[in-house]
Amino acid sequence: MSPKRVFWIAAIAAVLYGGFAYWVVTNPNFDLPPIRGAALAIVALAALCQIAAKLFFGLLFKESIQETGSDVRAWSAFKAALVGAGVARLIPAGGAITPVAMSWTVRDELEESTAGPAIRAVLLNYAGLLMMAGAGILVERPGRAIPVLGTSLIVIAPIVFIIGLLLMFGSGKLGSLVRFFPSFIREKVESSMINHAPGWESQIYLWARLVLEAAAFWLVMVAFGIDLTVSQAVATYAASQIVGGLPGMPGGLGVTEGAITAILAAYGFPVSTTLAPVLVYRVVSYWLPSALSLLAGGSTFLRSDEAKAVAEAG
Repeated sequence: MSPKRVFWIAAIAAVLYGGFAYWVVTNPNFDLPPIRGAALAIVALAALCQIAAKLFFGLLFKESIQETGSDVRAWSAFKAALVGAGVARLIPAGGAITPVAMSWTVRDELEESTAGPAIRAVLLNYAGLLMMAGAGILVERPGRAIPVLGTSLIVIAPIVFIIGLLLMFGSGKLGSLVRFFPSFIREKVESSMINHAPGWESQIYLWARLVLEAAAFWLVMVAFGIDLTVSQAVATYAASQIVGGLPGMPGGLGVTEGAITAILAAYGFPVSTTLAPVLVYRVVSYWLPSALSLLAGGSTFLRSDEAKAVAEAG
């Protein structure tokens, strides 16, 4: 997908999102929770958590590259994480091509392909989300007042956790599994795909990223006076991220918001009170990384050989 088309997708989505947010804020049917004096500072802290989460994801990518015998600067890995996050947010089904975007970002620094390490980093992220969602729901089941829902979650949550666990440690066998990939994919990733079990360093980077993103969600809710427990925040964040990635919408736009408000409603928080804070959270978790991604991707392109060739031809 061309950069121009990505820009137009982002622009149209931003206009529609802004219009919806304005309707929510001005609609008398939605009760905006009281905003304490420190609310803006708390939201700013949530934004810092979100950015720091991308830094740790970049370090996970860097650690994966090191296991192939190569290396990149921490700053380059951070930019790759930002660009990958932007692709996942701005392009339909972007999660599937996030590894490609990450590898593209560092291509001028390394001659070898980094598609394998990028795939590993993304796979570990999804594995962690599944484990976090399963464990969080087991500890704090939404819908306790709805017996059918509560019973269903008791059955589903352990399965989700086990799938995440299998993906987590199955990721260490990617080098052996590459032979089962379609040939056109295998040719691109075979040279960089190795068996690398997620040791302590991988675990630190992965869980630091996920905990920081869950903390960003919890902080925004706290800023608006919505008193979520830590386990409720963890379960809501992780489950909504998984649900938001299923339909193929750019970054789960619209779907993630619906999932969060539905889960919070199951915890006893009315939609009329939570919808506005959820929209603020999505500015922090969706629009901020998207904007930083465009900056990171643009700066990377301007320094690339392609940009130099265009400049010389002009």
